[in-house]
Amino acid sequence: MSPMSFVWLAVLALALVVEAFTTDFVAIWFFPAALISMVLALFSVPIPVQLLLFAAVGCVLVFSTRPLCKKILKSKGDKTNVDSLPGKTAMVTEEINNLLEQGEVKINGLRWSARAEGEGVIPVGTQVEVLAVQGVKLIVRAVPHA
Repeated sequence: MSPMSFVWLAVLALALVVEAFTTDFVAIWFFPAALISMVLALFSVPIPVQLLLFAAVGCVLVFSTRPLCKKILKSKGDKTNVDSLPGKTAMVTEEINNLLEQGEVKINGLRWSARAEGEGVIPVGTQVEVLAVQGVKLIVRAVPHA
């Protein structure tokens, strides 16, 4: 086995380890590229050719398949946690006043800092709709009474 075979084996292992510790596709695309380069090293193909093919295969895989995979995975996933809050209703537990930078709502059993969509005050006990999440604050508007 050539020394480069061990280098490619290390790159291959590193790609798997990095991918195992991330929540997004980051390094998995370089696994096949490293595998191909390792096979080339076993057949004593010159190092520049190994490097060129590693870079080419890795880049082709990243640019051709990553967007598709991300789109497929995103479409399958249900909204959870903070992504599920917009569109839900909450109850004002502390008066919302943007000028005083105060306000709090309760939603799903949790209390969140809140700000009104526009100017104005939303009193305690008002039911509000969550429009967006900005950092740790919910942007809300009062739900009109039917």
